Amino acid sequence: MRLVRMAEFGGPEVLRVEQAPDPVSGAGRVLVEVVWAAITFVETQVRAGNAPWPVRVPLVPGGGVAGVVTAVGEGAAGSCWGGRWR
Repeated sequence: MRLVRMAEFGGPEVLRVEQAPDPVSGAGRVLVEVVWAAITFVETQVRAGNAPWPVRVPLVPGGGVAGVVTAVGEGAAGSCWGGRWR
């Protein structure tokens, strides 16, 4: 899978597209094929080194995602905004 990793603080140039092993579903976990990922204003401040809390790098920004649930591990519970998985 592809991901964007931030290994240091700075401008957009510190973001690197990298390859990582494909994730797998497991007990209590849901696997989502990401179609869209958001970068928030707060994450731009984190990247710049101006976070209102302590931050350690490296990190992968863009935790807000939308996509398709492709696997649900045993014991996974929760809800989906699309209304199909509950």
